[in-house]
Amino acid sequence: MCNNVIRLLAVVLVALSAGCTTTSQFEAAQPGTTLWVKDSKHSVLPRTEKLRSRSTGQIEFKATAPNGDTLYGILPLAVSGGKMAGSIMFFAPALFIGGFRDALAAYRFDPEAGTLEYKRKLTDEWRLYRPTNAESARAKTVHDKLTSIQ
Repeated sequence: MCNNVIRLLAVVLVALSAGCTTTSQFEAAQPGTTLWVKDSKHSVLPRTEKLRSRSTGQIEFKATAPNGDTLYGILPLAVSGGKMAGSIMFFAPALFIGGFRDALAAYRFDPEAGTLEYKRKLTDEWRLYRPTNAESARAKTVHDKLTSIQ
């Protein structure tokens, strides 16, 4: 009996941790825009990247257009109800191990307009998002702190 429980827990942990990353596409409204994402690389867009799921915390970014306009903000994330329910039913600590907030399928940055568009699924329409002043200030603080260390 005990071995069956251990096996079941192992299977649940593997299944939950398999969904611990999301592949996201990053695009720009202006060619030549660069993007810095917390815990990631800094490069010219477009690019595709795997971002880990989170139970807490945010994903700050800085997008810079070729003309020098800069957009700081926090990436919108999707709450995964399925992961949350599965974790609660089978192994609640998995909520904090694997996370239940995932990056979205696609993001498009427009620093000149001060906006970010996103799609939950690649087949969805773009949704417009404008970071608040507080989000921009927080992202700038995180960016400046982390890039001064490197």
